Amino acid sequence: MNCKHERKVTTKYPVYNQFTGDEETYDHIDTYSTFEDIDLHRYKCTQCGEIGYYSGTARDYYEKGIKSEILRLQ
Repeated sequence: MNCKHERKVTTKYPVYNQFTGDEETYDHIDTYSTFEDIDLHRYKCTQCGEIGYYSGTARDYYEKGIKSEILRLQ
């Protein structure tokens, strides 16, 4: 999968052209991240399901079960 972990939202705004008197449309594109926090120290993409970690220590805890005083998740 080739997920970019973002979602684009296009909003159309009417714009009055003062020279021609016509109303034109302006497209404004906002880009939003599709990551959401799912737990302490990790997040997940809502489109592809990829899980990311805020640190290598968090990855070790969730994937390998290695506990750390830094995370305080024991």
